Amino acid sequence: MKTWKIYVTFFKKLFDDHYTIDPTFNTDNFVFAKVNDDYEWDNSANRINYDIFYERQFPSFDPGWQQKGYHENSVLYHLYKDKLYDQLDYIGFLEYDHVLRPGFCAEIQERIEQSQGDLIFSFGAFNYEQLWGQGIMLNKWRPGQQEGRAKSRWNCLNVILKDYNDFYGTNFSLDDLRQKDCLPLCHAVLMPARIYDKIMPFHTFIMESGRIEKFHTFNWRSNAGIMERYLAVELCLESAPIVTDIQLEHRSYDIKVVKPEWSEKSLFKQLRYKFLGY
Repeated sequence: MKTWKIYVTFFKKLFDDHYTIDPTFNTDNFVFAKVNDDYEWDNSANRINYDIFYERQFPSFDPGWQQKGYHENSVLYHLYKDKLYDQLDYIGFLEYDHVLRPGFCAEIQERIEQSQGDLIFSFGAFNYEQLWGQGIMLNKWRPGQQEGRAKSRWNCLNVILKDYNDFYGTNFSLDDLRQKDCLPLCHAVLMPARIYDKIMPFHTFIMESGRIEKFHTFNWRSNAGIMERYLAVELCLESAPIVTDIQLEHRSYDIKVVKPEWSEKSLFKQLRYKFLGY
């Protein structure tokens, strides 16, 4: 039987009904990764015996990734650096506010067993036009500009593609993304371990380079959001088909915000944006 495990990243709380909704839920297929020591785990309302892994237990643990707002990507990073997935066929990730659906675990196991090749499961799929049309800008010269004209050379898809091609020596284009037409967002994926092993050298390189920290300097959550899009492009460019018919509800909770003031622009940045437009 093929093995798979999903790492669920959480800061403070886990919600039992996100998992008990699935009668086939098996704790053996999940690791609940507690991150950010600014929070204590509040398990007063929990009845499930969760397999909790504290991020600080990673041998290579660096708290700086959480402090700089990389969030879920910190778990991806440390897991890859410590090679703690060698015995798995598939590895995946969810955020604590994703909700399983009835039969989720049984369906995943069945599809993996029956597949003749690799599959990438996207539980939060965006099509090309949705992501392109967001017009998320990665322009280091205008760190106050988060969104703009979709056709700009600074559209994040253009910048990420260039970074990817420069790193791997490839020649992918927007047409390749448009043709695949599926970009997994929200860190809600399950992929073959071999694909994870292939894409993570690039993913970790981007993080370690610090290059994305020049963008959206007024938004403390930006690093996580940008790296979501790097991961989406990385997976979209794989030849394996992407399964999109298992979409999970993504609830929103305020406890994601560690320090709300981090998202506020300084007076200088407010005035600069008002008078100069960036």
